[in-house]
Amino acid sequence: MATTPAPTDAELDTLIKARLNLIGIDLTQLPENDPTAPADQTRIMASLRSFLRSTPPVISNYKADPQKAIPAVYTAPFSAWTEIGR
Repeated sequence: MATTPAPTDAELDTLIKARLNLIGIDLTQLPENDPTAPADQTRIMASLRSFLRSTPPVISNYKADPQKAIPAVYTAPFSAWTEIGR
């Protein structure tokens, strides 16, 4: 089975800009490339491309072990209303 080629920077930029636009974020309000600014469009886009290339694949490839206890954020309250921990 052939693997899907990794997206190009241009393809990721299109995705990122569309997603930011959908939630009302306009990066054009920031300087395009200003190393002295706290944030600029170039650095934000590079950071978001890096995130998209690293984090979603890790989450997608995660395989839960059904033999292990399910994760719970607040284990004490969770165990109080379930059979886990009794």
